[in-house]
Amino acid sequence: MNNGDSSQLAAHVKGISKSFGDGGSRLQVLKEINLEVRRGDITMLVGPSGCGKTTLISIIAGTLRADAGELSVFGHDLRKMSTAAITRFRSRHIGFIFQSFNLIPTLTCAENVSVPLLIQGVSASKAEKRAKEVLDQVGLGDRFKNRPSQLSGGQQQRVAIARALVHEPQLIICDEPTAALDAKNGHVVMELFENVARGKDRAVLIVTHDNRIFHHANRIANMDDGRVMEIHDVDADNPPPEHLQHVEKL
Repeated sequence: MNNGDSSQLAAHVKGISKSFGDGGSRLQVLKEINLEVRRGDITMLVGPSGCGKTTLISIIAGTLRADAGELSVFGHDLRKMSTAAITRFRSRHIGFIFQSFNLIPTLTCAENVSVPLLIQGVSASKAEKRAKEVLDQVGLGDRFKNRPSQLSGGQQQRVAIARALVHEPQLIICDEPTAALDAKNGHVVMELFENVARGKDRAVLIVTHDNRIFHHANRIANMDDGRVMEIHDVDADNPPPEHLQHVEKL
């Protein structure tokens, strides 16, 4: 677990607020959020549905703009970057695992996983070779020619995870990555995330309701009503508090 100055932070969130809608229908989803994601850590966001977790990780990933506050990812101030610059930064430094998978139905597993590398200009042959390696790591080495419609929900989730890992990003951001997985495959995936977090200048941020994986976290941030209510450091001597073991599920 990393402690120290801002140079040890993968993401630094200070006073981030976000609202949707206008006038009387305006809804404030995030209310001056403060959060640190440390390099070398797996940080988990937990809390009831609708408390702002997905909005927060979308802002950290650069797919959504905050209304106010400060945000830096590996020392880059995303609030001051243009949309095009954020897109370039995200393609190289961030891997995002969507809860809805977002696989392209007309592409094979290997082709889906190759997409981040192709965006970076990697040749198709090298991208496919790397995609097959990562698919093998998530237990789908024999499925690289299949299309999403030929896979179960859990298998599609693992393809989405492989796609997020393939370009070896510094920050992996996940929205319910183990929700569709059984205990065995969930364990495999979390071991992969632990290996990612241990890499130089890397970190993992996970939104989850899955208390089976809480023990893999280094820190757990509990959110409610658009705020981070409490943050717990987790290790062998400090397991997650009992009240977090019963977080409201989707």
